[in-house]
Amino acid sequence: MKCKTFKINLQDETGSLEEIKFNKFLETVALSQVFASVVNNEFWSVVVFYEEGKTATQNLIKEKHFPDASRAAENFHSVKTLVEKPSKVESVPVEPTILTPEQEKNYSALRNWRNEQASQTGLAPYMIAHNDSLMQIAILQVKTKEDLLQIKGFGEKRAEKYGDEILSVLSVLSAAREMRNEN
Repeated sequence: MKCKTFKINLQDETGSLEEIKFNKFLETVALSQVFASVVNNEFWSVVVFYEEGKTATQNLIKEKHFPDASRAAENFHSVKTLVEKPSKVESVPVEPTILTPEQEKNYSALRNWRNEQASQTGLAPYMIAHNDSLMQIAILQVKTKEDLLQIKGFGEKRAEKYGDEILSVLSVLSAAREMRNEN
């Protein structure tokens, strides 16, 4: 699996060069996952996980994995509307994900924690937790180690080894949000 990022300006309503490149790219790869987020109401930041050498996205539509993706491959504005919270992580349909501000903060904090762990232990960050696993933890608002077991990439061993620290990071963020809401 490969990963590619795109930055698409929101201010350009006529169809920016970035948007055209993004659409052409979507036509040539088999999508695995797409994550998108609006940054400062100025641009879309899009992360695409894909497979090279497989059939194009339009052929995957026929497999019924992407019921609304035909429009998305033709028009980036449609990608913005294809947001769905997964019901079970292991069988997540491949659709773009737009994070709420709360989810973005959780994801960022989890990545920072993971990168600190990697630097302290000398392990590569992906060996502690993959970005897509951290993304799912942020989206599903994991509260227990048992919840972690539902996340793709988190088995009993990883949940036991890192679960308390991950839950602590999320708990601190949740407490800070509650304090802000009370004031």
